[in-house]
Amino acid sequence: MPTSLYISSPVNALVEGIFREDKTIQDLLNHGNFGIGTINDFDGEMILLDSISYQIHGDGAVTVNTPDTLTPYACVTQFYPTQEHILVGENSYDNFLKILSNMLISKNLIFAICVHGKFTYLKTRSVEKQSAYKTLLDVTHGQQEFEFTDISGTLVGFWTPNFMHSVTVPGFHLHFISDDKKSGGHLLHCRTEKVSIQIQAIDSVVMDLPHTPEYLEADLNRDPGEDLAKAEH
Repeated sequence: MPTSLYISSPVNALVEGIFREDKTIQDLLNHGNFGIGTINDFDGEMILLDSISYQIHGDGAVTVNTPDTLTPYACVTQFYPTQEHILVGENSYDNFLKILSNMLISKNLIFAICVHGKFTYLKTRSVEKQSAYKTLLDVTHGQQEFEFTDISGTLVGFWTPNFMHSVTVPGFHLHFISDDKKSGGHLLHCRTEKVSIQIQAIDSVVMDLPHTPEYLEADLNRDPGEDLAKAEH
């Protein structure tokens, strides 16, 4: 079944500090049931799982977004996994990413990735709502980090080729939500114990170009690659 990735706005707009757009969670749901992003004013991390949008706030609290909640950046697909694997035994973060990478059939496609199970250790981050103009890198310098041990939950996200780094985050970009829906955030580190891995290759990309004044007047010609590499890790 052909699948597409919907991107609500190019990621370089977020990198340059455009944290307000006019796309709603309902707009995202019109394109799929699975994805990640953030909320207007860079108010935490967002994860879309089974058609429910969760917001992980800067203090670590998790809430469910209403359909009219606005997002400046999100990536969404209708999730139909074409590969399924079980990974048993403790794996370091580097080894886990290497295993995931080896499961990808090409480095020139986008892949949706869902990992569910038990983690012996997991580290995430989120950010506080922003009240003034900052760049993405400025915001992540003040990020809040959270550490968990022996936690069960789901990683949701994507792997994207580097040549698309002005459109969306290159490499692995994963967000976490715990099974009890009380913890989560942008994944920084983990050790797996026993997890199931589902992967879906993406065939096409649909991207909206915003028409807000901030976007129309922004200079988006700067290469965002270096800032993204620093902000995502």
